[in-house]
Amino acid sequence: MTRPGPAVRDGRPAPDAAAGPVTAPATYAQERAWLASRLAHDPPTYCAVDEFPLHAAVTANDLVHALHVLMDRHEPLRTVLRTVDGRLRQEVHPRPEPRIELADLSAHDHAAQAEERRSLRARLVRTPFDPHRAPQWRAAVLNLGEGAWSVVFAAHHTVYDTASGFNVHAELTELCAAAEEGREARLPRLPLGYGAYARRERERARTGGADAAAAHWRTRLRGLPPVHTVPLDRPRPPARTFRGAEVRAALPVGVTAALTGAARHHGTRPVMLFLAAWTALLHHHSGAADLAVGLPVAGRDDPATRAMVGTFVNMRVLRADLSGDPDGTELVRRTTTAVRAGEKFDIPFQSLVELLAAPRLPGVPPLYQLAFNHTPADGLGPPVSSCEEDLLLDVAGSGLRLVYDAALFDRSTADLLLADYLRLLAVLLDAPGTRLSALLTGPAPRHTPRSAGAAPAARTAPAARTAPRDAAEERVAAVWRTLLGTDSGTVDVHEDFFTAGGHSLQALRLLARLAPARGSGPTLRTFFADPTVAGLATALKSTPDGRTAWR
Repeated sequence: MTRPGPAVRDGRPAPDAAAGPVTAPATYAQERAWLASRLAHDPPTYCAVDEFPLHAAVTANDLVHALHVLMDRHEPLRTVLRTVDGRLRQEVHPRPEPRIELADLSAHDHAAQAEERRSLRARLVRTPFDPHRAPQWRAAVLNLGEGAWSVVFAAHHTVYDTASGFNVHAELTELCAAAEEGREARLPRLPLGYGAYARRERERARTGGADAAAAHWRTRLRGLPPVHTVPLDRPRPPARTFRGAEVRAALPVGVTAALTGAARHHGTRPVMLFLAAWTALLHHHSGAADLAVGLPVAGRDDPATRAMVGTFVNMRVLRADLSGDPDGTELVRRTTTAVRAGEKFDIPFQSLVELLAAPRLPGVPPLYQLAFNHTPADGLGPPVSSCEEDLLLDVAGSGLRLVYDAALFDRSTADLLLADYLRLLAVLLDAPGTRLSALLTGPAPRHTPRSAGAAPAARTAPAARTAPRDAAEERVAAVWRTLLGTDSGTVDVHEDFFTAGGHSLQALRLLARLAPARGSGPTLRTFFADPTVAGLATALKSTPDGRTAWR
């Protein structure tokens, strides 16, 4: 739909369409979301969809105009990501045309409206975004009758996160009120743009504060087990499939009622009780006293980011200590202490992987494979069919779900884990003096033939090193040596890129240098399946003109 009129941004004119796009470095959060979305098979997993109820005497055009104001104010809503020389960059367009649908549901009854809205949300989230075209969001404006409106908003995670949804809703509400009252909208000041934030973030990563964070994490994660020992239903495949599934449950009324009082008793927040119970469950089923759990954090500690729309989420690694059979009180104390220590030394997850140079086992995500997420508000979102981790416990308000890697776990195992978690959490709340070994009664092993979280053996290679055997392998090996800093010596064509010290962003640069033109060819997912000189050379030889596809 055509822009209904000139929009404003903090009282200044909207971006000049004739000026052309502006480039900036991608943020660390954008890099992580972009890489993950290229590796997963299911685009909807990396698309957030929110529905914002609004009540005002406005028109559909007023709401379309409000969405354009939002886009003008917030650079990520005008952004597309591009690779330049193997590095991810933001390309911020001045006035792209978003897809905004209009639907008049005022004549429908409540049930029919609910069904139409459900269907619309499903369609918006399942329609892939063109990765080369801005903007990376779409919306629908629904007239529900009698001054009731709803805006369904879908956006890619490279430009939008959970906190962005609260900001979008708040600004839409104020813009509607201003339109209804015939006044200027009172919108929060944005101290800096997202591109300026990205540059500042990169600069901070080069300062002395980064050295202190690096020292903390080297010490904290030294000797971290490379893979968990929770038993699997099937052997781990040599390459990650990213195919996930989920099971859901509601928190029992008694648990919900007891949370606040229990958190006050322990001098902590309810989220720490959820997290402590999750580590206790993983200990019960794995027998491990040393566990790594990935924690998504909002990444908005900088006050300048509070009112911004964009993606800021980072992954932090919690190393849980469950040694010595602690009671519930001690377990919560250890969990709270470890989380607070991590908060003081925030570091981008990609930098952490590079810093620690952790061993990369075939098919195993680096540093952690078990994760936990908590959102205070209700709303788990649509069902997922992709996953980045082996297991993720996602708690949102009074609901929770267990997302699991379908290549590793059966639905019946996920159901059992979730049921065990609810039982264990109830005991932790009711009887915090209970020892870890007694929080959950019953035998831990569920099946005897299952492997305990083990990674597959490293890819077998000939006993002797194999030098490049043709021009294609030599070409790949030359770039490989440069990127990994191994200019001297012969590259073994069967050596694993990640075992040799490479990481995901270097893999992106490897592909970019070998095939800089955009087109069909080896993808990141293809390379991850066989990250060797021989595998990549074979993929390149089967690609017309040696071009690489980034989708």
